[in-house]
Amino acid sequence: MSFTINKSDEILTIVVNDKRATVDISGRFKDQIHQEIEKGSFKIIIDLTKVEYVDSSFLGALVAGLKRATMKNGDLKLVCLQPPVRAMFDLTRLYRIFDIYDTMDEAINTF
Repeated sequence: MSFTINKSDEILTIVVNDKRATVDISGRFKDQIHQEIEKGSFKIIIDLTKVEYVDSSFLGALVAGLKRATMKNGDLKLVCLQPPVRAMFDLTRLYRIFDIYDTMDEAINTF
């Protein structure tokens, strides 16, 4: 599995364990987020500490997850973006729609 899921209280954390978040994992990733939301997890944090590269399909999976979470009055936040990943969010201007935090504690405290 390319990601690890942890649930603590009402907050679901998904840690992406691959250096490259690409089409190879984006479909499973998107499906997993949707399943967790359908099970009642509406506060989601995606930890991208290990990710050094994201492609458009993975960005699309993140956007789809955010959309589904917000439709259920929840939210999806991102933490620990490496410089190349942050550059991709800046380039695509996705930093405007995602809440991005430097640490897990910062993200948790915003819920």
